[in-house]
Amino acid sequence: MSAMDITEEGGKTPTTTDPTAVLSTAQNASGLNISIHPLVLLNMSDHYTRIKVQNPERNAQEAVFGAVLATQSGREIDLVNSFELLHTRDENNKVIIDKEYLTMKQEQLKQVFPQLDLMGWYALGTSPSASDIQIHTQFFDINESPLFLQLDPNAMAGGHKELPLGIYESLIDIIDGQAQAVFVRAQYKISTGEAERIAVDHASRPSISADKNGAGGSLISNLTTQRNAIEMLQIRVRILLEYLKDTEAGIIPVDHDIERQISSLCNRLPVVNNKDFNAEFLKEYNDVVLTSYLAAITKGVNNINELVDKVNFTHNAPGSYVGGRSSSGRKGKARTFA
Repeated sequence: MSAMDITEEGGKTPTTTDPTAVLSTAQNASGLNISIHPLVLLNMSDHYTRIKVQNPERNAQEAVFGAVLATQSGREIDLVNSFELLHTRDENNKVIIDKEYLTMKQEQLKQVFPQLDLMGWYALGTSPSASDIQIHTQFFDINESPLFLQLDPNAMAGGHKELPLGIYESLIDIIDGQAQAVFVRAQYKISTGEAERIAVDHASRPSISADKNGAGGSLISNLTTQRNAIEMLQIRVRILLEYLKDTEAGIIPVDHDIERQISSLCNRLPVVNNKDFNAEFLKEYNDVVLTSYLAAITKGVNNINELVDKVNFTHNAPGSYVGGRSSSGRKGKARTFA
């Protein structure tokens, strides 16, 4: 029995006793060059986030499944898009992919993206399991060797800097004289185009809410960037100050080279406590305040003009009565119509 053995205990259904039972340690010899585009990663992350937010008590790892679309040219595979999959569970709590929905989505996408083929599927988890093999085999009738993408959403919480994604190929291995599908890890790289880089840069920035009309977003973003820069400057200045205090107290030895650099840095800082600076600052401040006042006055005048136009329209409308006279100059009184 090898490390990938499957055992039976008490006549129960065979289960894997070790996670490596479905993950081969053999070297990948397929020769595939796999490239993954940011859209696939964003879709996977968005799918997990929505499930987590909509159902906080639900185990998202058991609910997030999707199909991956790609283009293939020889040994080059580009994973460019993905979509979510519907699934159910049988009496043994095994995941059953909705094949009708999968077929329908394939037909719809073929009409828009005829060059894309279903190349695999994705799920969540830290490492492949026996349940992943069971789901993986359901794609064999669509693709002889589908890829499996596994995202670990909890990896970033542990301080890992690497992308928490694993891509696996499948191969058939002989275990105890029986053919069994196992996973083998595949190497991949991130591939982006110019439009994708712009989209990723926009999505990676912090979400800053503007007002209901969408105004102010650019200003708030600019101010937030300046605030972050000031906070970083303050942190570094505090570090230098603590260093000088510790040096003066004799906690750390004196390094004259570092002190000369700090002195040079301080000398390069602009002197802001002088008459010229105060005059320039007050001038710019007054200009900004004057612009705000002019904008408020312009808005008030515009509102008054709209009110005057409405009053003139009401009193000059045909048949209107002003001071007991109609707009035609004849006296009359209003009639009541049944």
